[in-house]
Amino acid sequence: MIIDIRDINESESLVIRGSLNEDIWQLEDSDLLKPSGGLNYDAEASILGEDLLVRGDFSSKFTFQCTHCLELFEKTINLDNHSVLTAIEGNSTIDLTNALREDIILALPNFLKCDQGDEKNEPCPASGKFSEGLNAGNSGEESTNDAPSKQWEALDQFNID
Repeated sequence: MIIDIRDINESESLVIRGSLNEDIWQLEDSDLLKPSGGLNYDAEASILGEDLLVRGDFSSKFTFQCTHCLELFEKTINLDNHSVLTAIEGNSTIDLTNALREDIILALPNFLKCDQGDEKNEPCPASGKFSEGLNAGNSGEESTNDAPSKQWEALDQFNID
């Protein structure tokens, strides 16, 4: 998203709306999420002294894999009323693509379930199939889990000293 500083009057804001459809995300093929669309923006750019301030709404859709049932689902990541402030430093154009890419990647949630997607209104098919007793934070209660398998017993006896 490149903004031409010469298009902005110092007393007014420049309204910018559109979509950046090129792949700016720099995600690996092995990543569990994939971009499903471009970066959409509806913002205003203004000059504040020696800085460029861009404020507005930014969004992009991603395809996630459910951490419970492994189904693929889409979720839109929104940055509402988001601001980016950058120094002009004598440049006539400012490229905000990297700053916006980083902000959206930092807003990506971890460990999403498919019922948190954009279009899924029913619970995850794997909900309730995982035992709470397997959690690391057992809060001092006695575990009701079965005894560990023979593979784990062999590992418990392993001594590397």
